[in-house]
Amino acid sequence: MNFFETTIVSSFIGSIIVLIILSINSIFRYKLNPTFHYYIWIILIVKLIFPFGPENSLNFSHIYQRVYIENNANENSLKVQENSIKQSQNSDLEDLKSKNSFQNSNNNKLTLKTNIPLKNQLHIKKIFVSLWILGVIVLICIFILAHKKLKQIVETSIKKVTNEHKEILNNCINIIHIKTKVKLLYSSKISSPCLCGLVKPKILIPISLVENISASDFKYILMHELIHLKRRDILINWIIILLSIIYWFNPIVIYGLSRIKKDCEFSCDNNAISYLNENENIQYGNVLIKVVALCRSNNRLIGTTSMVRDNLEIKRRIIMISKYKKINFKGVLLSSIIVVIIGGVAVGVNASKLNIDNTVKAQVSTFDNIASNNTEDQTLSTNENNISNDNSNSVVSFSSDIIIYNSHVDEDYRSGINVTDIGALINDKLIKEGLSSNFIECKAPKEYTESYQNSRDLIKADVKDYSNNILLDIHRDAVNSTKCDTKNITLVLAKNSPYYENNKVFAESLLQNINSSNEIKAKIISYNRGKLCFNQDLSKNALLINLGNNMSSDSDIEKCVNALVSSLKETKKDS
Repeated sequence: MNFFETTIVSSFIGSIIVLIILSINSIFRYKLNPTFHYYIWIILIVKLIFPFGPENSLNFSHIYQRVYIENNANENSLKVQENSIKQSQNSDLEDLKSKNSFQNSNNNKLTLKTNIPLKNQLHIKKIFVSLWILGVIVLICIFILAHKKLKQIVETSIKKVTNEHKEILNNCINIIHIKTKVKLLYSSKISSPCLCGLVKPKILIPISLVENISASDFKYILMHELIHLKRRDILINWIIILLSIIYWFNPIVIYGLSRIKKDCEFSCDNNAISYLNENENIQYGNVLIKVVALCRSNNRLIGTTSMVRDNLEIKRRIIMISKYKKINFKGVLLSSIIVVIIGGVAVGVNASKLNIDNTVKAQVSTFDNIASNNTEDQTLSTNENNISNDNSNSVVSFSSDIIIYNSHVDEDYRSGINVTDIGALINDKLIKEGLSSNFIECKAPKEYTESYQNSRDLIKADVKDYSNNILLDIHRDAVNSTKCDTKNITLVLAKNSPYYENNKVFAESLLQNINSSNEIKAKIISYNRGKLCFNQDLSKNALLINLGNNMSSDSDIEKCVNALVSSLKETKKDS
């Protein structure tokens, strides 16, 4: 999953958390301490920064996984399975042309008819990614300009403040127990008292307030801003700004982030009052009303904690101030229960995503499944000779020198081309080269772990004398780096196959012929315990072949196909 996809999923999880928190805050609006209403948003911030934390036992994804797998199997079962191949090569070729959906263009590129909708989806995804990046760039530019404006305001502010205000500031610092150095500045370019500066904090006071407010009232303004400093609200403010840039496309998340700033002011009022004497909260509320009256314009500065952010919220702030109560045991207990519940839901949604993601990855990653199969001690199924009617669609068994098939039919390449189309293309080219080849079109089993058993049953049901045939299981490798080699072929062997040495000789012969092309590089990988021996116990010339990887272009894939076909032709000639 790339960064954009992670952002989309994280945005969805964030939306759920926002709606839950808004509901909780609405239900317990005046029943819980304002500090709780503020700090509960930390759950949202943490989830947006770390969407996929460690897994846990909470799992809400099993229902989705079952539906996903069953639907996937049902969709694949709707495909027509034509495993009975006519003896005439001309009719074979015409049938294959209609099945593999490939055309050879003048540019010698692969064009896939059946996957046009998927290609359109990929194109649409690129458009959305481009729009998202554009939005991020625009917002970054806006915030850079806004920060420059704030810096300019600080630089042009009045540094020389009155001794009376300095003394009030020092008294407030001692009351709140703040050790950080704080500068007090006056400015005519701001409309509300605010705190700015993450490393070197400064309190900016509008000139209009300095000239029209008493020293006793000035104390409450400084107390409010110093509470912001003590709680490091500036840091949270900057985190919110960064998250707003990343999740700009989600209105629910953006609204949630804006609510954090509003609840921050309620919480700050509550904390400031806790340092005042009894009944002093009324005077604090009156000062807040004076600030609103003297600072009518609402000139918000990014990266600051303004005392007055939204005039519409002043009424509620005054109500909360008038109803101030110290935190009691019941409030702490109820708050703790709610936090545990919401935190549990957040972790549960996270674990659900991880499990869904693993399910999807299992459908598209060949290499990872091959590697994991090597840790299992697999034995042949006791009923492998009993062919299931559900796994076989053929009516007449056929005979051929080369059999092409795909155990993992859901693997796609970068452009949307499916690995089954590559198998059909290889078969088509082998026939054109005059070789006796047939293609078995497998369907996805209900359980992904049954993929090799599924293809095994089809081979045993459809192919006469398969033990003397070349059996090639075509796969697509999976890589995470964009810098990897996209024109490569990997020949995979299972050491637990009774025909391992024979298959190894066959693989080495193919390897030599492929590498002689100079354009495609091939290698051999052997695993101790391949699941069902990767079906390599069915023939002395059986291989699992990774053609390219998920980063390979259509041109890369075709070069790999041509190299493999040429190598098979030379190997057959030498045998």
